[in-house]
Amino acid sequence: MLVSEQLYPEERQYIERAVEARRAQFGTARVSARRALARLGVAPCALVPNLDRSPRWPPGITGSIAHTERHCAVVLTDAHSIAAIGLDFESDAPLRAGVEDVVCTESEQSWLESFDRRAMTWLGALVFSAKEAFYKCQYSVTQTMLDFKDVELTFDLEAGRFAVANLRAGVPQRSRVLRIEGRACRAPELVVTTATLVGAI
Repeated sequence: MLVSEQLYPEERQYIERAVEARRAQFGTARVSARRALARLGVAPCALVPNLDRSPRWPPGITGSIAHTERHCAVVLTDAHSIAAIGLDFESDAPLRAGVEDVVCTESEQSWLESFDRRAMTWLGALVFSAKEAFYKCQYSVTQTMLDFKDVELTFDLEAGRFAVANLRAGVPQRSRVLRIEGRACRAPELVVTTATLVGAI
């Protein structure tokens, strides 16, 4: 069965004016999410995004969506101990010229430059992906759009973890968001990151 045939009318209406690639990503994510929700005992339902385009989940569910042109993944939980989740993955390839300057703080740039050129080709993608995962995680708590350099991350490559080192002043619930913790791994063709905030919503 085609993905489009598995969408609810509200979902098809939401995405009807999008280009084909966007419709495919949207549809695959919703079908995958319903399969994951079924494993949590949640009845099938339409998953139309919020007005700000963030995912809208059934009551009691926390989750995140990530996709590229070739991959799509959804992470969901009904655990009351998890307040927010962010998921991201990026191609395991060098960032386009100039992107590191936009994404990385001076401290993060210095960290990247401490590695040889071969390692830097994927570590730049790691920083980018980790920040995307962090932004998705924090947004469900703060409802605040952040720039890449509004947050500074530190990485423990051996443990496959990252943490928030600093966050700009004025972010709602800043002390809480500073507790977000991340995991990272290098998978075939992808750099995968997750960010999690523990604690009731």
